[in-house]
Amino acid sequence: MKWTLVLFTLGLSVDIVYSDTTVTIYPQWLAKGGNLRYEADRWNKHNGLEYESLIPSCRSIRTDSGRWIHEDYDDSLFKDWPEDPNHSGYPDPNYLKNVTKQKEVFSRYLTNIKSGYKNEMVMMMRAHNWPNWMNQSQHEGQFPNNIDAAAEFMLLMVQGIYDFTKGQIPPYFETINEPDAQWKIMNFTTVSIFHKLVAEKLHARFNINVAGPTLTGYSGAADRNDFSFWSQVAQFMDTTLEYLDVFSFHSYNSLIVSGKSHRFAGMNEARLVAFVDLVENYAYLKTGKITPIIISEYGRGGVTGISSTAPSGIVDFATIYHSNAHRFTQLGLREYIDRTVVFLLANEKYPGHDSLNWSLFTLQGNATHIVDVYKFWYNFTSDYAFIRTTSQYDGEERTVSPLAMSSSLYNETVILLHSYSQKSKNVKLVFQDGWIKPTTGEATCITIKDNWDPVITFNEPFDMTQGMVVLPPEATCHFTFKTPSNTLPSVTLNETTYYGADSLIPIKGNIKTVISLPNGQYHSARLRVSTSWPINVTNSVSYITFNLHRLNSFYKLYDSDKFDSPTYWEVWEFDVPTSLFVTGANQVQVHFSNNMTAGYVSSLALVTAKLVPFDVKS
Repeated sequence: MKWTLVLFTLGLSVDIVYSDTTVTIYPQWLAKGGNLRYEADRWNKHNGLEYESLIPSCRSIRTDSGRWIHEDYDDSLFKDWPEDPNHSGYPDPNYLKNVTKQKEVFSRYLTNIKSGYKNEMVMMMRAHNWPNWMNQSQHEGQFPNNIDAAAEFMLLMVQGIYDFTKGQIPPYFETINEPDAQWKIMNFTTVSIFHKLVAEKLHARFNINVAGPTLTGYSGAADRNDFSFWSQVAQFMDTTLEYLDVFSFHSYNSLIVSGKSHRFAGMNEARLVAFVDLVENYAYLKTGKITPIIISEYGRGGVTGISSTAPSGIVDFATIYHSNAHRFTQLGLREYIDRTVVFLLANEKYPGHDSLNWSLFTLQGNATHIVDVYKFWYNFTSDYAFIRTTSQYDGEERTVSPLAMSSSLYNETVILLHSYSQKSKNVKLVFQDGWIKPTTGEATCITIKDNWDPVITFNEPFDMTQGMVVLPPEATCHFTFKTPSNTLPSVTLNETTYYGADSLIPIKGNIKTVISLPNGQYHSARLRVSTSWPINVTNSVSYITFNLHRLNSFYKLYDSDKFDSPTYWEVWEFDVPTSLFVTGANQVQVHFSNNMTAGYVSSLALVTAKLVPFDVKS
């Protein structure tokens, strides 16, 4: 069957000869930080423990709980905890030794982790609901003055889980959820000390990864007011880097509705990449290595113009769209991101809250529209490995984000494309050196209908015309091509990132820094430059000089917040010939279109790739 494009209808055959953009797919497997394969346990998790009745429904779409939410608050665990009669101001160490209490509090967690999937749970604490016998006068009555005693609660709770589950504690532990939202209760000095003490206590007794600071989605606005929020985060890292195992934060995009029009705003994609690079650049300067990252909430956040809780096709579409858009970016950052947990729940209903807008299923186990997120990714398992792709270096902001994977087991190559545009895009797929020459394939797409309802179509056959596919407006698609095993890549690249010797560099004319490289044979490279300045400043990156050689070929990542933020926080990706590399310090200079003295270069990241021996069939 041959398809013709109609507005908001999947049309995957074109009769035109021009393209809106080009994606190049190379005959090279692509590992990032040694991670080559699609690892479902890192990317397919959702928030919140599941009701036992919904576990089979969740497993049917290949997702399981990735985050145990504020057990200290549920059932008033901490609020009801008695004081130690032998140690004034500290929790009674015998309270959670009671087996009946353990079962009451922890049995649902045990049921979840025994449901057939690997336990990769992130346990999160609310940490501002404490017993009345604790002195909380310094923190608006919502956090103990004795921070060591507060940390002792965490230790005794994890010990209770350990005893009840016979050692099956959550592998990850978030000490406070979104402490920056509790600025009236505690400042970042208190937050830092609390994380440090909890990490020391837990590490002394358990094999567990302690994460923090679990920032709100305000991370995407960290560049506002001369990076004043970031300065607090940096102080937190100064105190905790040698104690914490993982840096965690949240990342959201919003839906804005006006009449019959809609648009999206928020952190993904440019600001998400810029924030990750800022964290990693700072950690690199402090420790000489990157720090693992967990994004423990992400997806669709606020809704403006209509109700966020009433049944709504456009809210459902935004929830699906942002979940997929963020995952595209995360997979491109898998060198640094250890794992992510989308803010979707098996079911979100509770007394006084009847909405299903973040729910995968009704309480009866009936699927909502939101399961399309997992249906789209359903077939991707560790049998698939990533293929190197590049966007078009055209000096423009890209509106199509690409990924590619191949499977030697299924003899197929899959090109994944996500559109940030409300217009159809003709995307030319260039298979470098003609390593495959597909003319037909099958497409699976999630897009939006005229009535604003999301729609997913599976495995629709299509013909390619002059190497092009059509990506519908605001669509997420994967295009599958049968690929004989003898034409799959025979070489593997592994990407490693090296950061600049400075971060958060004030712009005073053109700026200079160095990036140090170890000796080696490099195959390819690109330089990510993140810049921020106020929206009333007219400026741009004109070009880069790398060891005195001018680089002009770049594209920008998509900034979905450019109409809603007082700043532009942009990411420019330059192609860098590896012939310019020297061992040791490489001189980098960023040249701007205007000689302005406003704004910052928040980070510089040189992403290098080396050929490595690897048998993808193993």
